[in-house]
Amino acid sequence: MTISIRSASVDDILSIKRILSQYILETELVDENIDLFIVAEDGKKIVGCAYLDTSQQIIELRSLAVLPKNKGIGRMLFEYLRTRAESMTDRLYIRTTSRGFFEKMGCTVLDYSQKPVIWQDCAECNKMDVCLQVPMVLELRSC
Repeated sequence: MTISIRSASVDDILSIKRILSQYILETELVDENIDLFIVAEDGKKIVGCAYLDTSQQIIELRSLAVLPKNKGIGRMLFEYLRTRAESMTDRLYIRTTSRGFFEKMGCTVLDYSQKPVIWQDCAECNKMDVCLQVPMVLELRSC
């Protein structure tokens, strides 16, 4: 298995949406953010994706997803975007249902009360009280 990480193109939109759909992740924003996505490719098959959302006052890692039976690719995608984020910000934010994975990557859990403060869409959401997304942060620079 030889995995390469590359910037996504419009030709990758359907593959990205299929991967995200397997995990019930948002697919609505893929088209308009395709230039921000990266993909992991095994030969000619896309097996993972992720992107950095820079549209808010924070930098957020979003839509990190990998097809089953592709161990290690999530870490590759994470590290690739972590390195990119280091030149942009001191903190990388994440909302996830995969808390354990991101803890292994060095992220720490934020207090749930911070979600509506950090993320405007959380503040406006009527499902906040039942939301399963864990707010997390990765400190990219030490004091």
